[in-house]
Amino acid sequence: MVAPALARVPWWTLGLLAAALVALWLPGAADVLVYDRSGIASGELWRIVTGNLVHFSTRHLASNFAVLLPAAWLVETRYRADARLIILTASSAIGIALLVGEPEILQFGGVSGISIAFLVYVCLRGLHENRRWRTICMILLAVMGAKFTAESFGWHLRDWQANEGFVPIMLSHVIGAVAGSVIYLWRIHGCSKPFRRPVTGLQ
Repeated sequence: MVAPALARVPWWTLGLLAAALVALWLPGAADVLVYDRSGIASGELWRIVTGNLVHFSTRHLASNFAVLLPAAWLVETRYRADARLIILTASSAIGIALLVGEPEILQFGGVSGISIAFLVYVCLRGLHENRRWRTICMILLAVMGAKFTAESFGWHLRDWQANEGFVPIMLSHVIGAVAGSVIYLWRIHGCSKPFRRPVTGLQ
């Protein structure tokens, strides 16, 4: 039986961060793990999933995990069984979507799509909770919707990534949002166990 203190530790979230740090700092790791279209075509299929772990600078990783850590921590501490499902589903779906829908993208890295999946999921679940948290979740969903709408029209805010030569891939964010939404819908409509609110709620 797992001790209560250990059961509350967000192990999947910490594991994802640790894997991303290894991919960044261990020499040669990024070359093996990065999403690389030519490598995938030659049979290195793990890159479809592991590309999400690779970041091209410490700043790139920090910006992605600034969103992922709080969102994933909320999911894993409140809806524990869903954290690993979000990670595995979103990472696979993003890699496959890039392979099929973005043939001009030769290399890709970054956990931002998974971050969006966690954020969308926790906000959708939050719509079933108390008024204050529900309002915050509605605002966050509206902001994400406005961001996607603006980017679909080609309106991109310049940020530090442009200075480092990175090109944000909107498809990875869209697929992440879809993955989070699908898992939410499955949980409240298709899951065999009845949907319940968490025992503890944010006030």
